Amino acid sequence: MNLILLAAGKSSRIYNKIKKNKCLIKINNKSLIRNIIDNSSEANISEINIITGFKSQNIKNELKDYNKIKFTNNSKYKTTDMVYSSIIGLKKSKLDTIISYTDIVYTKKLFKIIKNSNKNFITIPYIKNWKSVWKKRNKNIFEDAETFNVDKNSNLREIGNKINDKNLKSVNGQFMGAMFIPKKYLNIIIKRYNIYSNGKLQLTQFINKLIKDNITIKCINYNDFWYEIDDYEDLINFKKL
Repeated sequence: MNLILLAAGKSSRIYNKIKKNKCLIKINNKSLIRNIIDNSSEANISEINIITGFKSQNIKNELKDYNKIKFTNNSKYKTTDMVYSSIIGLKKSKLDTIISYTDIVYTKKLFKIIKNSNKNFITIPYIKNWKSVWKKRNKNIFEDAETFNVDKNSNLREIGNKINDKNLKSVNGQFMGAMFIPKKYLNIIIKRYNIYSNGKLQLTQFINKLIKDNITIKCINYNDFWYEIDDYEDLINFKKL
């Protein structure tokens, strides 16, 4: 199994405060990206491919002591988004693949539940206690969170739309910033991206398009610690935890 870590962007909402790549923020003396890599150690990861762009050398310097990491440059990082970086990585993968954001904090359990999940389907871990997390982050759920609707068979039915008073009750959780793609789906995902052809497509919007094209996406509940550092306020609130 391969692991693709998305670390190409400048993260302009927080960069002026931290003056470094967001994935290099340290939590308990360990950078966010290093924490993810270390947590993946028991998941039989064959290769880690980090998609870089903005100040890529900083990330390479941080991870120079790891020997199974490859770096792929997204030269269009200024005009593209997470999906484009993901596709760059998927084109180089020939195995089952996990894609992960690098501005999030989670435990080894994420890799364990993916490892033990059904490998025949695209799979997304999600958090059910999202409202308490958003409260800790001091975020307005109607401005910051998105829809995430799961049916009784654990199939994802909707993701990535704005939450409002009408659809709030149907929100079953939140996307964590990670997903599993079986190797048999790699080319399908790449072809779908070429059809949608939108360099600024958000990952959740891309996933929603896959659902509408009748691609089954399974969901698994992750019930351990998770946190996202989207902006400087998130970082300050995390340090208060």
